[in-house]
Amino acid sequence: MSFYSLESLDSLDLLDMNIAWECRDQADQAEIYYNQPLRTKVRRLEDENLTLKRLLRENGISWQSRPKPIQASNGRITRSSTKAKCKPLPHIPVEVQLRILSYALTSSHPIIDPLCKVKPEHLLVREKAKIPQLAIHFLTTCKAYYVEGNKALWTNNSFVFTTPESLRNFAEVELKYRESIKEVNFRVIARFYDDEERIHKISRHHHPDLKKAIPLTVHRRPRENALARRGFRTYGWYQLVDFLTALLPPFDPNRVAPDAATMWNHIPSPKLLPNLEKLRIDFVNFGDDTFNNPPPQLHDLASHQLGCTLNEVVLTGLPSDDSGLRACSELAGLLKDEGLLIDHAPSMVALKNSIRALNCGTEECHYSAKVVRAMRSVVDHLHHDHDDIHGHSNPEFPVAPKEQGDPPFSPFHSCRTIWKRVPRKIYGGDERKWMLFDRMSGLPWEEVEDEATMFDIIGGSDDGESDLGEGLVCDNCGEIHPGAIPPMEMMELYD
Repeated sequence: MSFYSLESLDSLDLLDMNIAWECRDQADQAEIYYNQPLRTKVRRLEDENLTLKRLLRENGISWQSRPKPIQASNGRITRSSTKAKCKPLPHIPVEVQLRILSYALTSSHPIIDPLCKVKPEHLLVREKAKIPQLAIHFLTTCKAYYVEGNKALWTNNSFVFTTPESLRNFAEVELKYRESIKEVNFRVIARFYDDEERIHKISRHHHPDLKKAIPLTVHRRPRENALARRGFRTYGWYQLVDFLTALLPPFDPNRVAPDAATMWNHIPSPKLLPNLEKLRIDFVNFGDDTFNNPPPQLHDLASHQLGCTLNEVVLTGLPSDDSGLRACSELAGLLKDEGLLIDHAPSMVALKNSIRALNCGTEECHYSAKVVRAMRSVVDHLHHDHDDIHGHSNPEFPVAPKEQGDPPFSPFHSCRTIWKRVPRKIYGGDERKWMLFDRMSGLPWEEVEDEATMFDIIGGSDDGESDLGEGLVCDNCGEIHPGAIPPMEMMELYD
């Protein structure tokens, strides 16, 4: 049995005071349930009904009695008679109408939290000034405009979700429109709670653009006389879990439940965004040494239920401590083989009433990029233990598509390397550049070139002995090239 001294207990208390426990705050969850869109709609209709009843009573009209039938007029009103009284409108070709409709329903800025009320504290300062101006009333003009307008609205725009509830409510959009969405952005804003009057801050070392420490917005909660966990708490990793859970197949009331005889041939329900290819997750206020490790649910969602489905994942603002490294490793399970994983510095920080953008300050953003499980599509025998444990060789999990275009010439391009187009800047433009990656480590070639070519001066003779001065024959393709993959017996030296 071990005992701690008073000094060690005090140091442990100071250490634990800065680390927030993961939780789903009961008060926030109750507010979310109360403000659920369907419940809000029902309450609004009830209030409108009561207002109409009050107006009828004030004018001495009983709202329960049936109105008397209106006597039909003797004169007939036809389209030809009304057309003669109205001035004819100019005719616009259908192609021009559709172009106008598409332009009116396309925003130059991302639409934030569609189908939900946006919280001002979840918006950047520039987003508050540049609210997307959409002529949404086009959809109520006629059925043709409704059909074509919905297609343009959900296809031509990009979307940002700041809460798991807004993403979950996106299931109200028809599946045929959700299938056209290829890219989406999650803004995971950590919420903090405390039952004591304490000040918590994000260090100024969180980003070079910060000149001083930023105080966190901590929601005060009363100290309850219960066995619930007290102290400094946060809704961070659980919020990420709720975001990913919202991507799972939503309930479809029109889908017929299979019986026992047809269960094996039943097609599974499509996910919320079935054809999603690129996912960006902005972690806001995820400071270092503030969070515990992610919960086990993150591994189950990212590596199993949603595993091997995306071509590119961009992460910004992850902590640089062990919890952030573990979260980055777990989220890599979302990618297909040869998928691109980008880990960038924080791009924003949450203040009390808004979000402040953090600029890179250079023409090109500096980030760490990695290609996930790139050796599995090249070699059939995986004798090198350099890949993630969640690789999938099943044909149902294809590799990420090959990049379009012609990459520049490189003498290091071989079976060991792969070209990828990576973004020049995370924010502000879609311009990309070519980058060569090492398939074995997944890192950019320029970072591992010295280590990868350490065996190039060793050659193999016919009698199996090694000779210096000749190139090493690649154990995968059988050719001599820079960074040739060594045989199994030489891998111990490599490691």
